[in-house]
Amino acid sequence: MKIFLTYFWSVALFSFSGGAFADVLRLGTTTTTEDSGLLAWLIPAYEKKSGDKVRVSLGGTGQVLKFGRNGDVDVILSHSKIDEEKFVADGFGVARLEVMYNEFIIAGPADDPAKIRGSTNPQLAFRKIFDGGFLFVSRADESGTHRAEQKIWSDAKLQPQGSWYLRAGAGMAEVLRIAHERGAYVVADRGTFMKHKKSLDLDLLLTGEPKIPNQYAAIAVNPKKFPDANNTGAQRFIDWIVSPEGQSHIANFRIDGQRIFFPNAANRK
Repeated sequence: MKIFLTYFWSVALFSFSGGAFADVLRLGTTTTTEDSGLLAWLIPAYEKKSGDKVRVSLGGTGQVLKFGRNGDVDVILSHSKIDEEKFVADGFGVARLEVMYNEFIIAGPADDPAKIRGSTNPQLAFRKIFDGGFLFVSRADESGTHRAEQKIWSDAKLQPQGSWYLRAGAGMAEVLRIAHERGAYVVADRGTFMKHKKSLDLDLLLTGEPKIPNQYAAIAVNPKKFPDANNTGAQRFIDWIVSPEGQSHIANFRIDGQRIFFPNAANRK
């Protein structure tokens, strides 16, 4: 299901050259950027700088890349490297540029029946959940978060199935709500968890070193496949988000005083 958000703020809009309103930019991005509050922080700054109006289509990374394959968006901001590289290799994207990262965490009920609190080994944590048949909610939506969860199960050589394993097929905030209501374990991105933690009866149980990385990248949709795509706007957005100004804006995003996303465009190869 595609979710459209159009961001309009009462701000003076200027293009990079100081001109008036430029164009509509169709951004496909993941529910984690919206649910964490990052989009509401980034988009007004970009619109003010560029003069573009941004229309956002939300979904899991798999869905967002489908938007790109269908020509429904001009630029993508997502977080599943293997899927993004295939998108570019298949000719649907121009290039994949890393933008920022945070981390995935494992949250669960405060009484922690699987006894994973304090662990830094996600495979061992999943083994304990699996062996005990403790409730676990999966996004099950081909999102970057779902991909990360699947990799942990695979690395642990486990195949989750049964009534204890709940497939939600939903975005991150909704899945956290389900885990809260059911007293279940869940993999989440740190940003969305921090944004909603005050309304959740869930504890952050697994984090630390080694971290479960959550890398985000920006990709312009290939104008050779979709001549009507706003490639100029897509490149303008990418140029801004990897620029010192855009990277600084990402770094300055806070939840309860904590930095959530870490810009790393300068480290891209």
